[in-house]
Amino acid sequence: MSRTLPALIARLLPAVAAPPPDPAVRVVRQELTAGLPVRVDLDAARALVLAVPLGVARAVLAADPSAVVFTTADPADGTAFRDYGAAWPRLTLVVTGAIGATVPVVTGVPVRLTGAPGTAAVEVIVDELVLTAGSLRSPGRFGSRLSLRWRDLAPAPDDGPPHPVGDPGVPVLLSQLGKEM
Repeated sequence: MSRTLPALIARLLPAVAAPPPDPAVRVVRQELTAGLPVRVDLDAARALVLAVPLGVARAVLAADPSAVVFTTADPADGTAFRDYGAAWPRLTLVVTGAIGATVPVVTGVPVRLTGAPGTAAVEVIVDELVLTAGSLRSPGRFGSRLSLRWRDLAPAPDDGPPHPVGDPGVPVLLSQLGKEM
């Protein structure tokens, strides 16, 4: 008895081309030399503020300035590097001076940030975040950096549903409404 697979199953799958990148997505890479919190401008009206709520100032002041406090680089498991009792970086959207939504930094997960209540303003995907102790306590070049992608989610104009084209019932209905008025 032969132990070979049928030819249909043994054949290699054709290579699949990667989808083209979305032209609406913009990339922001920034060295965090101004310390934290830091403002990351997206466009003329919108910015993100990266902050870390600490509560552990003594440990940060005593640490080596180049010591990495938080990094998203190469985690084997998405939660393996997270200390749930530690400070967690957050991004806050600011739209024309008004504070919007705040979300925790999670690598590779698209999050939608709202400006005014109920309206999505931007979608942000953090690719990399490295924070050092020096950047948490003062401005300087300590090796902290942020890389993210974002896209505008400006709402479309509210014109309602498109008007039907060629529907024979619409002219009849409009003529009946005109006679009643």
